Amino acid sequence: MINWLLFNIHYINLFYALIGLAILALSTALAVDYFYNKQKFYRKFVAQYVWYLITMTIFGGVATTLLYSEVFSFVPCSLCWLQRVALYSQLLLLLTAIKLKDRVYFPRYGITLSAFGLLVALYQYLYQALPTTLLDSGLLPCLADGSADCAKTVMEVFGFVTFPFLSGVLFIFLITLYLHVIRSKKSLTTTIDS
Repeated sequence: MINWLLFNIHYINLFYALIGLAILALSTALAVDYFYNKQKFYRKFVAQYVWYLITMTIFGGVATTLLYSEVFSFVPCSLCWLQRVALYSQLLLLLTAIKLKDRVYFPRYGITLSAFGLLVALYQYLYQALPTTLLDSGLLPCLADGSADCAKTVMEVFGFVTFPFLSGVLFIFLITLYLHVIRSKKSLTTTIDS
């Protein structure tokens, strides 16, 4: 099984790239809906599935990072670990929120962690895009601790889809979902209080 996965890693990378681009398109549609359409699309198509989407996104992200590091033996760099911290802690908070039936505070914590993960992903994406001569000049520091080079791209599909790109997309999607959940809760309590 592992040999088959390693042999087909290019197809697996392509699969993740296509999924990431689809999630980016959905995130864009949800952001436009949030800011300009008063959540009509969200209420009609997404609201009833939002907690499943959040759960699948977090579990999928964790499973993907573990697949590449534990099965494909790619060593994550320091910036990758910071993004993992933002994602893995959301998994623990999600499990706690499910146990305590918390749908009020968890999205707020999720936005904070996702914003942190997004900033690190953007930094790493820009860092990897810089030419080697600029990196060697020390223009942007890498938090390299000797485990892996932050500038090394593990995957690159379509010339721009890399792991930091996919990580950023995942965090943007989560932030967009959390914003919708928070606004829906506020409008629900405003309607009930009126």
